[in-house]
Amino acid sequence: MRRKIIVSLLIIAFLVVAGGSFYWWQNQQDVREINKTLPEGIKVVKGLFNKEYKVVNNIDGYEFNVPKAWEGIEKIEYVPEEEEAIFDGTKVTGIGLKGSRGGATAFSIDVYLVNKLDLELIEYAKEIWVFYGLDGELKEEKINGIPIVKGFEEKHLMGTFVYFLKNGNNLYIINNGSEEFIQEIILNGKW
Repeated sequence: MRRKIIVSLLIIAFLVVAGGSFYWWQNQQDVREINKTLPEGIKVVKGLFNKEYKVVNNIDGYEFNVPKAWEGIEKIEYVPEEEEAIFDGTKVTGIGLKGSRGGATAFSIDVYLVNKLDLELIEYAKEIWVFYGLDGELKEEKINGIPIVKGFEEKHLMGTFVYFLKNGNNLYIINNGSEEFIQEIILNGKW
C-alpha cells in the first residue's frame, strides 16, 4: 500500500514537471524566435504567467520593461557600436523595436558613450538637437526624481517625443510617439 502511494506520487510529480516544461516551452516560443536575431549580451525575457516582456541589454548596461499595452514585441534590432561625429570620438549604439499591438509601438533607444563630462544634460540635448536639425522646444523636467530633457519633433520625425536621460558616461536618447510609454519605460528601467 505504501509503495503504491509513493509510486503514484512520483508519477504525479513527473507529470506536473513534464506539463510545466511543455507549458514553458510553448509560452516562450515567440521570445526564442526574437532572441535568434540578437547578438549575445542582448535578450528579450518573457514572464511565465503574466506575459510581461523585458529587454535586457548587457552590452550597454540597461534593461527595461516593454509596455503591457503592446502585448509583446513584433521585432527588435540592435545597432552595434559606431563612432559619431557630434562629440569627438563618441561611440553610439542603439535598439529599435516594434510592439505587437496598439498605437505608438515604434520605439528606439540610442546610447551615446560621451567623453565630454563637463556638459549638463540640457547642453548635450541642445547639441544633438541642433546637430540633427530637429525642430521644437526642449524642456528640462524630472520623472519621479530622474532628471530628463524632453522635446517633441513634428517636422522631421512625424510627431515623435524625444527624451534625453544621462547616467555616468551614458547619454540615453529615447524616441516614441507616446510620452506615457516613454515615461513608463524610464520609470521601470534600470539605467
